[in-house]
Amino acid sequence: MKLWSQASIDKWLDKRIPSSHAYQMDVNNTFILPTRFGWAIVGLMSCLFILGTNYQNNVILMFCYFVFALLLLALFHSYVSFVQFHIAFRPIRNSFTNQHVQLQLDLSHKANRTALHSLSNIAIFSKRYPVYEYLEDGVNTIAIHQFSRGLHQLPRVSIESVFPFGLFRCWSHLSVPSQFLVFPAPIACSLKLRQQNSLGNTGKKSGVTVTTEDLQGIRDYRNSDPIHHVSWKHFAKGQGLLSKDFSERSAISGWLHFSDYFTGNVEHALSEVTFQVLELSNQEANFGFSIGKQQIMSNTGTQHKRQCLEALALYRHNESPHNIYDSDDATEMEHSSNAKN
Repeated sequence: MKLWSQASIDKWLDKRIPSSHAYQMDVNNTFILPTRFGWAIVGLMSCLFILGTNYQNNVILMFCYFVFALLLLALFHSYVSFVQFHIAFRPIRNSFTNQHVQLQLDLSHKANRTALHSLSNIAIFSKRYPVYEYLEDGVNTIAIHQFSRGLHQLPRVSIESVFPFGLFRCWSHLSVPSQFLVFPAPIACSLKLRQQNSLGNTGKKSGVTVTTEDLQGIRDYRNSDPIHHVSWKHFAKGQGLLSKDFSERSAISGWLHFSDYFTGNVEHALSEVTFQVLELSNQEANFGFSIGKQQIMSNTGTQHKRQCLEALALYRHNESPHNIYDSDDATEMEHSSNAKN
């Protein structure tokens, strides 16, 4: 029953406050009700009004009218202050399972905002996560929660304000439209790379060191220099014998296979492979990656690292833990045993 009612509320909110990257607070997306203190004042004034009416006490009645006028004034200022705000959500950055997801938003206000409105406190909170922080003008960063591996989207977050007297609470439920990836937390382990032969198949699990030569400049010829290092272009111009100066650079190259790290625990193996992807990318290694039926060809750079991390984050993340640990164990163990043989 509770899930059905929450689903109905979410469906109604989707129509009332559609998803957007930016929101201007107005009458269509703002809710306002008295706070607990406000309800207490309303209840007390109701009792005093009944008492003053029964006993025809004009002093009590005048006091009730005064408090009622004060409540109306607080209601007006609470709403006017709240609708001055403009909130824009920034794209959520990808993170790892051992990190809190960071929600960034820009809080601004209308140009005609008075000095009184600068005293208003606006807070953001979520019913699903233990978050409650006051916002400031400009960029705000809120640590939400640690998420499991996979593709996620934040549920609706709420903002509220009880300015100016704490008698009324204005709030709104805003949708964060951007999705984000959560990668496995890296766990340090030894490197296991497979060498790729000319036919494109992978063989032994050993890293391949590739030596490359980078041209640094031109220097005077030495008798010990190989003949192919001579700069014949400069010699043809009559500048004498000059040699090209090279610097040798060693880089790791090979194929990274998920099955080489799988020993029965999928999440632990994914964390180890994540560590190797990060390390190889930092070393600018030219490596390929194979996980399950997906293969990412050898490459380098930030885009290649992102593709590998995305494959790790999305690897069977929609399946239940029972299916991940049971249905895929035999396949991965078979691949691992074949690689060892």
